[in-house]
Amino acid sequence: MPRPGPACLTCREKCRKCDRQKPHCRRCITKGLVCAGYPEQFRFCGIASRGKLKGARIPVSNHRRPNAPTVVDTQRTSPEQPTPETFVATPQSAEEPVLVAHSERPSADPPDDIAQILRLPETERLLNHYDSFICPHQISEIGEDATNPYRSYILPLARQQIGLLYAVLGLSASHLGRLTEDQTMHEETAVEYRMKAIRALSEEIRRSQASILKEDEQDAVLAMIQILLLHDISESGISTHGIHITGAMSVCKRLLISDGLSGHRQRAVFFLGNIAWLDIIRAFAGPERLCFSQDIRELVACASDSMFEMVNGCHRDVFLIIGGVMEKAKEYTLGWLSWEEYQIAILVAKHKLVSWHKEGKAYPSSDPRWLAVAEAFQHACILRILRLLDPSRPAQHPEIQQCVARLLDATAAIPADCPLIELLILPLFMAGADNLSPHSRYYVLARMKEIEKRSEFRNPVPGDLLEKVWAARAAQPPGEERNISWTDFTHCPGIARQHDYLII
Repeated sequence: MPRPGPACLTCREKCRKCDRQKPHCRRCITKGLVCAGYPEQFRFCGIASRGKLKGARIPVSNHRRPNAPTVVDTQRTSPEQPTPETFVATPQSAEEPVLVAHSERPSADPPDDIAQILRLPETERLLNHYDSFICPHQISEIGEDATNPYRSYILPLARQQIGLLYAVLGLSASHLGRLTEDQTMHEETAVEYRMKAIRALSEEIRRSQASILKEDEQDAVLAMIQILLLHDISESGISTHGIHITGAMSVCKRLLISDGLSGHRQRAVFFLGNIAWLDIIRAFAGPERLCFSQDIRELVACASDSMFEMVNGCHRDVFLIIGGVMEKAKEYTLGWLSWEEYQIAILVAKHKLVSWHKEGKAYPSSDPRWLAVAEAFQHACILRILRLLDPSRPAQHPEIQQCVARLLDATAAIPADCPLIELLILPLFMAGADNLSPHSRYYVLARMKEIEKRSEFRNPVPGDLLEKVWAARAAQPPGEERNISWTDFTHCPGIARQHDYLII
């Protein structure tokens, strides 16, 4: 028999048996840990395949071939110590992982390098674009205000933490390159900064497992993850292999052990709240992908201020109910819960959500349209519960169509010139997945176009999935009412860790 390969570094550190699955140990994933990879020094980094690097396998080192694409390595070595080659393997398809091999030495640049980067004209341009164009659309009502946390929290941290600086520059270069049709900026500059950010994030998460990071370092990791997720959303809507949110869970556990979630960590609470909501959204496509626990969601909901709703739209009451639902769905999917126990838990949660009243709740402002936003998310989550209870129920069922109608009526109360419209991608998508009439489908796509035009961010996933669902329904024989689930199109056979579909 061939000798089995070495255990992953995380299992070796914890002195437990490793299943040696590649690219990541399933034992680590099941326990919500970040698998540190194997001693061969290859580790998944989830970089999108596009531009000049698309479909190619390019070895990059200090001795580059003439005319080879440039990939800058953030690590520096002395002349006496040879620099190991860095291999970038870009995927042929969305199912194939991307691997980056690098030295095990820390990759963070010293503060002098941060100052040097900040002095570059390109850096100033990209940071200004992030500040002026990207920040205002990430949070409702206070978009242009100086208190915008994407401005007041992230920009000061980015001037101290090199990995977060790279992430912000990568997102800004991608967005600005697309707006100005600058192909080099979009396909090369953005990818280069993104690669550096992912390297730095990988190193910081690994450090956090061995020691307690400082407060600014913890917050920078969480901010880095959120910026990388925004980059994913703006490019494809898909976060490859779901590594970013899982990494956030690892840092969150360390934060809770060392400090807990309290009022003085409002910056960390802000980032964790947003990532915890994205964790629920990715679990909509597959409950087994849920990473955060209900206890953490309750801590986040208790410690968060009104910025949680301003960023995510979903009222925190609904957030907790649907989070508990997805946790039960995960337990059932993994065989930890019987069918009877699962059905009872989901029915109880459904009753809570149906009987939840939007009136009398706390909202970020007195604008009455917040009630319409809350109702839209309420019925979007009810639709997800109905599908968990009976995935085969046809879309024509009266209970489903009644929910779709109430959801669409709620979104119709938000005009195109209202900043709250940018929060409604998920409710519109959930209604679109189960609506049946051409005029309703037209309405859903038209509203998504309004959001894209207003926000200048395009997430292609919602529209693409809806088109696939509608085409599959149209291809059904006359009289057949078998349900076509949008989740059928979010599963990639042959990969252990599914991609995250971020429908926001």
